[in-house]
Amino acid sequence: MAIYQQKVREIVSKAVSKQVDIPEFQREFVWDPEQVKLLAESLFRGYPVGSFLLWNSAAYQEAKTAQGTEASLWIVDGQQRTTALALLLGQKPYWWSDAKDWNEALRRYDIMVNILHDNDERLEFARPNPVRERDPGWISLRDILGMVDSGDLVDIEDKIVSGMPEGQVNTDMRKKIKSRLQRLWQIRERDIPIVEVEHEVEDVAEIFARLNQAGTRVKEADVVLALAAVRNPGWVRKSFLPFRDDLEERGWDLDAGIYVRAITGIQVGRARLIEVPKDFWGTQPFQAAWKITEQVIREVVKQLQQYGILSVKLLPSTNSLIPLFVLHAKFAKVSQYKFPMAFLWFLRANWDGRYSGSAITTLNEDVRAIHAAADFTDAVQKISKELRVPERITPNEFLVRYDRAGSRFQRLLVYLLLFGHSATDWVDRTRIGYDTTENKLNEGFEPQWHHVFPRNVLKAASRSSDDMHMISNMTVLTSTTNCSKLNRLPPAEYIRRFGITNDSLRNHLVPEAFVTSDAEKWNVTHYDDFLLSRAELLADRANSLFETLGK
Repeated sequence: MAIYQQKVREIVSKAVSKQVDIPEFQREFVWDPEQVKLLAESLFRGYPVGSFLLWNSAAYQEAKTAQGTEASLWIVDGQQRTTALALLLGQKPYWWSDAKDWNEALRRYDIMVNILHDNDERLEFARPNPVRERDPGWISLRDILGMVDSGDLVDIEDKIVSGMPEGQVNTDMRKKIKSRLQRLWQIRERDIPIVEVEHEVEDVAEIFARLNQAGTRVKEADVVLALAAVRNPGWVRKSFLPFRDDLEERGWDLDAGIYVRAITGIQVGRARLIEVPKDFWGTQPFQAAWKITEQVIREVVKQLQQYGILSVKLLPSTNSLIPLFVLHAKFAKVSQYKFPMAFLWFLRANWDGRYSGSAITTLNEDVRAIHAAADFTDAVQKISKELRVPERITPNEFLVRYDRAGSRFQRLLVYLLLFGHSATDWVDRTRIGYDTTENKLNEGFEPQWHHVFPRNVLKAASRSSDDMHMISNMTVLTSTTNCSKLNRLPPAEYIRRFGITNDSLRNHLVPEAFVTSDAEKWNVTHYDDFLLSRAELLADRANSLFETLGK
């Protein structure tokens, strides 16, 4: 392993000249202009911008751009920053193949700096707008950083001075402008820490895993994916990326770790990647495992969609998918297998938060237990006994704030109950989770949460923030409905105005005592009764769902 420094201009030059490249599985440039602006500010002010992680892997020739690339240094961590630096200097990196798209990116990511700002230490950086573009003090940072020789900055200095009122131009002002231009140009000369690893591919996963533990943002699974790509040239570009992109378009944007651990979990019964035999990544065993995994993921996603899980964003933990995939792969073809029972375990595991945070050891234990199980029932029992949640849910689970990270499972459950009861949007009448034009599942659907007793009504009654945001006060509408139409009105009034039927209220699991448009019943003085009775109803329906799934 080598640790050294490279200047910003050197990093960009290597990206342009193909001395460094990015693996084919890397994402496209996803930074927004604000992130590029902040990077420029950090470089100017001498703030740390993180180290870059390079992998010297001459054995692998499947770069993102083309086969047979000469570059053997991969940017494993630093792709976004490298591309941002190239945009700041106005030099197109080798892997950005579309010149027209690059020119559009140059316009979108243009960053301006106010040379005439009052504070010499904190020059102002900003995105272009018509006012700044007419102000001689605001210039494009790219005009400065694009200069190879600092001596050429005199042209920019003259341009700034020529646009200033004559009374403002003097020797001191010229010195200030020259000094600031030189300091900005020095961004090109900023040193960036580089960590370069050169090992046999068998050791790469462990090396990067240990670097990750030391604080580097690279994930072990990303490197293992690269290891699989080394052993299976073309697999990422021809098979993995098309499959991943197809799922992403349908609302299932899964992290690389989910795919990698699904493959190893299904084939060798391990989620801890260091325990996977090195020869597994060879072409024949790996390709066979991928073929099975691809089919399993498709089948499980389809099953989950039938229950209303139309997007990965609905899930409290995506790690919980891995044991579900392994269960399905191992037992789906035997008569004893019941996906509803597996789904029940899946829900309870998310309720328990079993795989949230750093949970690789826990994942590994459960995957191993599934592989060692005598049959499907035995497997479910083994992994279920590790859960720390009861068999039944209580109303108290719905008397917590909906907008807290710890309430993600309860939100999911409320949504699933509404989906299962064919609830429809109270304004546009579309069924929750269905397309607005066709009677089909709306893949990628995300709930729009609505307060049954609107916040404005509760604020006027001096109810606390905790009270008004209770899960039992929440329901789901479609993304097309403007919730503010309802939030301005008391419940009885919006029920009458939008013609919300009693059946529609029932399908949203509104307690029977409130299935009415009577203004007195919906008076805010009855809010506590509503919260308690709806929490009881939600718990009752959730337990009924659990019982149905467990049969």
